[in-house]
Amino acid sequence: IASSDSIPVTTTNWNQNVTLNQFDPSLGTLTQIVFTYNGEVTANIRVESEDAAPATVTATSSAFFLFGGPINANLNIAQGQSIDLTAFDGTVDFGGTSGHTFAPINASDNGVFILNAGFAPFIGLGTFDISVQAIGTSGATGAGNLTTQIATVAGAGVTVTYHYDTGTSVPEPATLALL
Repeated sequence: IASSDSIPVTTTNWNQNVTLNQFDPSLGTLTQIVFTYNGEVTANIRVESEDAAPATVTATSSAFFLFGGPINANLNIAQGQSIDLTAFDGTVDFGGTSGHTFAPINASDNGVFILNAGFAPFIGLGTFDISVQAIGTSGATGAGNLTTQIATVAGAGVTVTYHYDTGTSVPEPATLALL
């Protein structure tokens, strides 16, 4: 049985909770809990090299995600793109030969955390929360005189999957043949 919740993509530097369902003990005995967590980041980045010489500029879409208990893990997600720009063309317009507007730069990652004991907080008919924090760390580098414009958004999700024993057994084929 699984329960999922997510935080939609929104401007970074947020701290929110995902809410997940507890395991209903009337279904059987809990044997394992698997948490799958993920994050995604997208940055829109514009650059203008104001250097007197050509430069290679690298733009990076990145965010740091922190997942609270019981996961207590983080994801550091990043994806970069580079462009060769000429010496400053005299106009800060993020275009021409010394400027560039990158297509949205997307990145994502996920992780898994498994519990084989300590199930009590996750058993019941209610819900529990896991805190998630996303800190945007996007940027651009490469020219000593660089004007940038960056907008970073991120979203995250958590799924909990309960593995359990129902207490009922299914006869093996050999046992059925004897009957």
